[in-house]
Amino acid sequence: MKILSNAVGEQIMSLIKNFKSFFTFIKLKIKGEEPIRAGQCYQCGKCCQAFRVKSENKWIKSKKQFETLVKKKPEYSRLFITDTIDGYLDFSCSWLSPEGKCKDHENRLGICREYPTTGRFYTGKKLPDYCGYSINAGVPFEKVLKKKLKHCKKK
Repeated sequence: MKILSNAVGEQIMSLIKNFKSFFTFIKLKIKGEEPIRAGQCYQCGKCCQAFRVKSENKWIKSKKQFETLVKKKPEYSRLFITDTIDGYLDFSCSWLSPEGKCKDHENRLGICREYPTTGRFYTGKKLPDYCGYSINAGVPFEKVLKKKLKHCKKK
């Protein structure tokens, strides 16, 4: 029996993960639900010390990819590479104070403003235990309100 190469194995795993994500997406649509982020930031700074970055919808795997991103978006120059895990680069932010707070919170990067994205719900990836946020499926308040208002207008 021939053993699959690592590249083929990675492709198969990627397809399985994409299928799971797609299935989760369809299941939520049928139920009228979507991922909802709740909670608050504890401002510990841990999420600013080890994170991954996407460029052109792909996770950055090389220093060259990161340099290309910085040329397109100079504000990303505040990030620096801390590690390589599973072939992906991990980053930290130079704007993090010793107390774990952003030195310029008002001008933080978009990836910081959006953390944690609700998209990670589809992948099944859990948030770290130290994070004050949670992401769960549910019907957004706006949809519930709209439905109730529509129902009240009919009466």
